[in-house]
Amino acid sequence: MVSNSIINITKTVDAKKISPRGLLILDAAQDLFYHQGFDETSLAMIISQTGGSRRSIYDEFGNKQGLLMAVVQRQVTRQSQTLTLINRDIDVKEALNQVCFKFVQGMLSPELISLFRLVVQQVVKFPELGEMINQTGLMAGVVPLVDYLSWLNEQKILTIENCHFSAQMLLEVAKGPLHTRSLLLPNKKVGDEEISQQVAQAVDIFLKAHRV
Repeated sequence: MVSNSIINITKTVDAKKISPRGLLILDAAQDLFYHQGFDETSLAMIISQTGGSRRSIYDEFGNKQGLLMAVVQRQVTRQSQTLTLINRDIDVKEALNQVCFKFVQGMLSPELISLFRLVVQQVVKFPELGEMINQTGLMAGVVPLVDYLSWLNEQKILTIENCHFSAQMLLEVAKGPLHTRSLLLPNKKVGDEEISQQVAQAVDIFLKAHRV
């Protein structure tokens, strides 16, 4: 019997262990969820693109909700990996600009914008989505930046009372109005120059607020 519990389903969903057919299913589901909507996408639609049967979906993902969680989990993991170890040998301003630019560039990508819209639609019905994103994305992904800010504080380069909170605030300000614009105006593309300008302003505000 297929379980309806999203939490139980996602315990077995590991991107490294998904079969080649499972990856095809995941890619097809992601495309359909993004462009058709989760509720409007049926397993039959996914199977028509990938072949196979419902059993192949059940075996790897549990059910359609499990597929949704796997789609979200994969994208969140990819985005969280944009905040990698930060170069401590370069100027602080340059280092923060680099990491924030990479983060915002990822957040404004078509994949992440589509993911955000999808999650907003479904998180009320599936609160486990929000919990998973918070734990694997927001909480885990910000760790390299928190570590870097802690080091800056220890070296008395900046004065930061709560490095985790300050890291989250920096990223929120960095993605700022451009993220909202991308959600509301999908046909208005954001260029790297716009991202650089917004990130630079966010970093300047952050440094002024935390200077020794």
